[in-house]
Amino acid sequence: MNGEQDHGEKRSWKQEQFIAALLSHPTVEAAAKAVGIGDTTAWRWRNDPAFAGRYREATREAMRHAAAILQGAAREAVDTLRAILSKGESEAARVSAARTILEMAFKAADVEDIQQRLDALEQAVEANERNPASGGL
Repeated sequence: MNGEQDHGEKRSWKQEQFIAALLSHPTVEAAAKAVGIGDTTAWRWRNDPAFAGRYREATREAMRHAAAILQGAAREAVDTLRAILSKGESEAARVSAARTILEMAFKAADVEDIQQRLDALEQAVEANERNPASGGL
């Protein structure tokens, strides 16, 4: 392998380390320091479109993972709220649980409605793309 390829692989590996550090450190400067690069290099990499794309994808994956963990805990949270609602020691705790359950139920209904509308729009766009002469949207 020639020196140029070694340098490119080293940079790519270092960039992947930097992406991981960006996801786990509070500032760009702290992430750069954690992987041993300078602030100027960090800034240059963050402004590179290819790097920015890899960072966005890593961020999305981290959010998907966090959402999965939250969804796993949601059942237990709802069970806890229901238990407080029915057997809470204080009236304030029962009212708070009831309010939380109602707020989340309304939000879930809104999300479902938005998803249905989005699905319908996507189907209309796909139908229009398949048959542009029909006038579509």
